[in-house]
Amino acid sequence: MNYIDNDIKDFDDYIEFTTFNKFNIRILFTKKNYGSVPEKSREEITKDFALKDKIIVSSYQTHSDNVVLVGDNIDITYFENTDGILTSNKNIAILTKYADCLPIFIYDEESKIFGTVHSGWKGTYQEIVKKAIEKINPKNLSTINILFGIGISCENYKVGVEFYEQFRNKFSKEIIEKTFSIKEDNFYFNNQFFNYYLLKDYGVKEDKIFLNNRCTFKENFHSFRRDKELSGRNGAIMFMEV
Repeated sequence: MNYIDNDIKDFDDYIEFTTFNKFNIRILFTKKNYGSVPEKSREEITKDFALKDKIIVSSYQTHSDNVVLVGDNIDITYFENTDGILTSNKNIAILTKYADCLPIFIYDEESKIFGTVHSGWKGTYQEIVKKAIEKINPKNLSTINILFGIGISCENYKVGVEFYEQFRNKFSKEIIEKTFSIKEDNFYFNNQFFNYYLLKDYGVKEDKIFLNNRCTFKENFHSFRRDKELSGRNGAIMFMEV
């Protein structure tokens, strides 16, 4: 597995993933210090992250498996009931929001399409990342690059037996054994590993899938599991430099 902890730059209000910089793709992820992203205006976010040349495209996330591909004509900048946004438009900055769910960043070297999906357990169960790749429709999966953002770690993601049974009834025994931990009759889910093995089995090249050891629950990020209804949302911003 490829871990990119050394490719993460920490700042006071956000982190930056540098793994996709070689593609001229920048990825930022806000910290709790920055505040809750849904409470920020587009003007504030544009100013705070020097996005004045970009059009922010975002959505109302509902833990669905709905993914949109935004083209050259930007008629809509806010999508309802949408948990994945893709584009090859260099004028766009994609904004998605998280509080323990897993951000998954995608870049296709052939089409130059980039994008982000919001994959909590419901999105993962519905295989939203595969649906995003299908939307890109690459000629060959060898051109697809995947970077996992920061979500909740397995040790802090305790789930119920019904949750475990739901996944076990849909997915292979091999992936279940690799991604669920059972301790003293308690079940723990590794969302990042699950998506890793899902993508690997799907055909994405192992050396183009990048993981990290960070955790929203343990660190200075918004975490719904930790803070419950007091939790805000972290923002992921992905765009192409020109």
